[in-house]
Amino acid sequence: MLNPDIQMEVGKVGVVTSDNGGLTAEQLTEMCVNKIVYVADNAPPAIKEQAKQFKAVITNVIFQYIQLAKKEERATIVNKVLQTGNNELSEIIRRL
Repeated sequence: MLNPDIQMEVGKVGVVTSDNGGLTAEQLTEMCVNKIVYVADNAPPAIKEQAKQFKAVITNVIFQYIQLAKKEERATIVNKVLQTGNNELSEIIRRL
């Protein structure tokens, strides 16, 4: 039997945009951390403070790994371009 009185709530919705390129590592980090850690406004002060400190630690970890992922992806692209014999393009990509 279906219950027509079911209520649903929509969570917070956020939009992130960028100009002249993709999202920055900082923007991606913030999006990721906001999905992982939520600090409720009505949480007890001690728990709220602990959650904020945890969020700061997680932010640093995620940011470092996003930076590393960008570097590793560039290295992979440079190597793929080098395999095609385009040394000039690979140097341009390496400097990005």
